[in-house]
Amino acid sequence: MDDSLSEKMDEILKNHIEEDDYQGAVLVAKDGKILFNKAYGFANRENKIKNTTKTQFLIGSLTKSFVAVSVLQLVEDGLLDLNEPIRTYIPELKEDLGKDLTLHILLKHQSGFAPHLERITNFEDKDVCSQEIIEIINTSSLLFKPTTKYQYSNLNYTLSAIAIEKVTGKSYAQVLQERSFTPLEMNHSGVERKHNKPKNRAKGYRKTSFGITNDENIVSYALGSGDIFSTVEDLYKWDQALYTNTLLSDKSIALLFDGENSKLGNYSYGFRITEYQRGKGNRNGTLMRHGGTMDGFMSNLHRYSDDNLTVIILGNMRTFPIRKMTRELKEIVLDLKPEDRLNSKLE
Repeated sequence: MDDSLSEKMDEILKNHIEEDDYQGAVLVAKDGKILFNKAYGFANRENKIKNTTKTQFLIGSLTKSFVAVSVLQLVEDGLLDLNEPIRTYIPELKEDLGKDLTLHILLKHQSGFAPHLERITNFEDKDVCSQEIIEIINTSSLLFKPTTKYQYSNLNYTLSAIAIEKVTGKSYAQVLQERSFTPLEMNHSGVERKHNKPKNRAKGYRKTSFGITNDENIVSYALGSGDIFSTVEDLYKWDQALYTNTLLSDKSIALLFDGENSKLGNYSYGFRITEYQRGKGNRNGTLMRHGGTMDGFMSNLHRYSDDNLTVIILGNMRTFPIRKMTRELKEIVLDLKPEDRLNSKLE
C-alpha cells in the first residue's frame, strides 16, 4: 500500500471526524487491491466500543442493489420475467395498482408508488411480515401512470423482494444468504429483524440540537429496500464479484448497469449510472453507485469502473457529507485536485 495515499486519505477522514462527527468504516480499493481499510469512532458510544473494519452497519438503500442482483439471478433460472405483470407473482396486490406494473418498471423506479411506506401507514415497534406489507401497500394509490416518470420509491424494491419470495418459496433473507452471502463468504452480512439483530452491529446515532442521540429504524418495514447489514470488507467482496460472472452472466451484468437518462433518474437496476471525471486528458468514466440514508446510518458504494476503483463508506451517524467524502477519496487515488474539476456535477 502506498503510505502517502493512505496518509492523505486518513487526513481527509480525520477532518470529517472533527467537522462532521463522522464515525464508521472506509475501504478504498483499485485494480483488485485494497489501498485503504480503516474504522473510526464508536460502534457504541455509551459503552465506548470502537468501530472496526468488521463492525456491521445497516446499509439502508444500498440493499436495493442486492435485490436487483437476486431478481436477475432468478430471471436467469427462468423463475422470474422482468416484463411479466407483477400480479403474476403477487396476486394479492390490488389490480388497479399492479395491472400495468412489471419487475422492470419497479426496478427502474417508474411505477408511481409513494416514495416511502411511512407515507401510507404508521409504523409499529414490531417485525411485520410480507403479507402485512402487501396489505399496507394495497391501501395506497399510484401518483402517476407507470413508465411516464421517475420517482424513487422503497415500495418498488419491497415488492421485488416479495416476488423473490413467491417464486422461491423461501424468505428473501434465505435467498440472499444462499445466492450471494454464502457463495461470496460474506460472513458478516444478512437481513436484520428485531429477533435476530447481529451482535457486532453498530448502534445508530443522530446529531440534534441537544447533542448526539441513539436513532434507529424498524427495519422490517424496509423489506428489500433498506434492511441489510454488512461490513466494508463484505461489501468489497460483493463489489468485486460484479466484475466477474460469480453471481451473474455477462448479459445480466449489462442489464444491471444499463442506465437511463437524467429525466428518468439515471437509474438502472439497483444502481444509479452517471459519469465521473478521470485524470487530466482522459474522457469521463462510468460511475455505478448507490447509497443509503436511514435513521442513524449512512452508506455509499461507488464503482468508478473505468479505473477499477471502489470507494465504500459506512457510518453510524446521521448526517455527514458522505458523497463529498467519497469524491475526495477518489480524487486522492486518481491524483486529481479540486481545481481540476471540469464539471461540478461530476463525482
